[in-house]
Amino acid sequence: MLPQVAQLEIKVDKNDDLPKIGKSFLFDFKTGEFKLADGKPVEVEGIDGLKIWIEKILRTEKYRYKIYERADKDEYGVVLEDLIVGNNFPTSFVEAEIKREISQALLRNPVIDALTNWKLSRERERLNISFKVNTVYGDSFNQEVNL
Repeated sequence: MLPQVAQLEIKVDKNDDLPKIGKSFLFDFKTGEFKLADGKPVEVEGIDGLKIWIEKILRTEKYRYKIYERADKDEYGVVLEDLIVGNNFPTSFVEAEIKREISQALLRNPVIDALTNWKLSRERERLNISFKVNTVYGDSFNQEVNL
């Protein structure tokens, strides 16, 4: 006679297959310095880490810094200055290109599912950008960056 095999129940968490958000370090974009606690950079995780990552990308002009150079020219950052500094492109063209450039850079992150509810405004040399970030986890948050 053969022994009876126990029926095992395996629970699978749906989120195990989803990419992890990861962590970053808290950065003060006004002073240009990392925030420190006891002499060490303050770590942020989850949505807060993703917000820092997004703002870093949007504030980094692509192709400017050697540290981000890649042989395939698929570098970190965005190209925004060429669109807004010293050019008189039509507003609709500039807005479409800004959305395309930002979307192309941010949607590389496997946690970001979509960018929606765009608002762009310009005050002299300042560009104010806001949009909603939808994650693969079903969470969403508003991101605003003033460049």
